[in-house]
Amino acid sequence: MQAGKKSFYIIDDHEMLRLGTASYIQNNSDWSCAGSAGNGQDALSDIKALADRGEPPLLVICDLNFYGQDSGFELVKVLRSLYPQTKIVVYSMFFAPGIVQSAVECGASGYVSKNASSDELILCMEKTLAGQVYVQEELRQKLENFNSFTDALTQREKTVMALLLRRFTNDQIAAELDIKKRAVENYISSIYDKTGVNDKAELVKRFG
Repeated sequence: MQAGKKSFYIIDDHEMLRLGTASYIQNNSDWSCAGSAGNGQDALSDIKALADRGEPPLLVICDLNFYGQDSGFELVKVLRSLYPQTKIVVYSMFFAPGIVQSAVECGASGYVSKNASSDELILCMEKTLAGQVYVQEELRQKLENFNSFTDALTQREKTVMALLLRRFTNDQIAAELDIKKRAVENYISSIYDKTGVNDKAELVKRFG
């Protein structure tokens, strides 16, 4: 890859969408595709090879859901940890504010839904490369309202709520946070009280 090239890597399990998105970006901007993969494991292997050659991508475009698995969030975390200088843009079919917030907290610098225009994805790439955290315009107000709504929650309650919105069970939350299941239940009860929802189904419907 030429020095100074604006490179991106795309991860999405839908091959036609992945290849079509990469082609559109290259044909309509000065970005160059460094590679692509349909899952996190292949992507991490490819990106490591690029980094070992001194050519890590400047930006990674990443979906959140791979073959029905909740792996995208963890992949964003791993990428952020291994390659802190590489920007991460989430490009997903999900656009609920709780999911957007979770992605940003995991390390994403940008978030665009697949309902957005292709030009907005390129705009997001430019903004994140410049150091901004960019969320698709149509999603910003919902995200602001979500954050205002959850201001009353403690940081731990926000963490538990984020996992609930990712469909974690109580047992999975306890394991993820290394706390007792009873503590998880207490946090959830407090979340319900503060947000005015009655159960997980309502919480997910409203925010996730």
